[in-house]
Amino acid sequence: MLTLIADCFGRSILFPLREDFPEIRGGSLPDNTIYLPYKGVSRHHFSIKKEASQWMLRDLASKNGTMLNGKQITEIAIKTGDVIQAGIIQLTVKSAQQEVQPLQFSETQSLRREPETDRVGHVPFVDGENIFSFQKLKFPDGFIPGKSAAMENVLQKMQAIADSDVNVLLIGETGVGKEMFAQTLHQSGKRSNGAFVAVNCAAIPVDLAEAELFGIGEKVATNVSRRKGKMVLAHQGTLFLDELSSLPEGLQSKILRGIEDHAIYPVGEHQPHISDFRLISATNLDPKDLISKGKLRPDLYHRIATVEILIPPLRDRKGDLELLIMGLLQNLSKKESKYIPGISQRLFATLHDYSYPGNVRELRNILSSMVALAHPGEVLDLHLLPEKVRDRNIEEDMEKVIQTDLTKASIHLHETVDEVTRKLIQHALKLHQGNITRAANYLNVTPFGMRKMMKRLGINKES
Repeated sequence: MLTLIADCFGRSILFPLREDFPEIRGGSLPDNTIYLPYKGVSRHHFSIKKEASQWMLRDLASKNGTMLNGKQITEIAIKTGDVIQAGIIQLTVKSAQQEVQPLQFSETQSLRREPETDRVGHVPFVDGENIFSFQKLKFPDGFIPGKSAAMENVLQKMQAIADSDVNVLLIGETGVGKEMFAQTLHQSGKRSNGAFVAVNCAAIPVDLAEAELFGIGEKVATNVSRRKGKMVLAHQGTLFLDELSSLPEGLQSKILRGIEDHAIYPVGEHQPHISDFRLISATNLDPKDLISKGKLRPDLYHRIATVEILIPPLRDRKGDLELLIMGLLQNLSKKESKYIPGISQRLFATLHDYSYPGNVRELRNILSSMVALAHPGEVLDLHLLPEKVRDRNIEEDMEKVIQTDLTKASIHLHETVDEVTRKLIQHALKLHQGNITRAANYLNVTPFGMRKMMKRLGINKES
């Protein structure tokens, strides 16, 4: 298979010549298969189409013409090694198998040793059913739990209780995907044909929480109609209560009674509605701390936590990062209808080093932002990384330097200042793809002064 490769001012754009595309068009408008919004490129500049055994390049009456190997063409067959020029952009025809080697994400350590190389890793299409050995578990669409040792422990527990009706408490930080794990338990169990009813208790106003959960009877108040509560809607299915501890103690007591006898009393009614559901609860805080602070009733805790499952934060399961990135990019590129061939090695190294305070949700938002900003066919690289991620990385580097020195009996001021300076220069160089002039402007120093500091501190612009 042939691939077009263009270097558009530091932005590597790749596009494979796929036979399932009836016609591949290049131009400055976003509706082109190859989007090139650069000087001298016409709105619809050229097309490439497979005819017999050859790929034919045609000029589409562009203003400045289409060039192949320095000569203007109207129509011609292309082959490996040819150079197509449209305006100021050159696209080289290469063999995909020879020129673009897939990035082996399992080689995490080698990636981190060589963070500035530009080797491109393709994002393979992942068959979720074949990744995991947990045959009982059925994952929701788009959910990528991971396969690290930490996640394997979680999935083993989930598989063991998939067919059970025991109440489950999921414990994990915000953004780890507790609701998706709850959906997995629902879809994998005997109640999968029933409803999955999710309630974020922290998002419900306190004065409306009882009516939301238990429902409202007839003629309770003027202009208020009868409505079923979430606990009734979950009959024969699964009820997922997130942040149950945010509800007042009196309502927690009523919820406990409803869980124990499955008799649900709507607001204003004295006759119960019988509702048989499986309960899965979740919290982002330690239940023992919640109990000690009076935010969670001990009797309710013991009732909802027949089985506790701790969902580890992303920073504690970096072994899942490559799988998460590949799967999320696949889903996001489909959603945006945008071909993204992969990510650069140095971007993966940066993403690997990040701490993810927002966990998987934050990773998804980071990648979503990058895919939205990228050109179709562009390899994701550092220039697309959100500023908050770059800023937090350098903040964490600075904190490590300070904390390391504070543990010593004394602090060597000049060594500490040099280390901070080294980290800042390395950060600036990475941010500006090794361009010393732009990195110096970013740090408000002269390029000459920057080079002197780099020489003194032993910094190479590729390091």
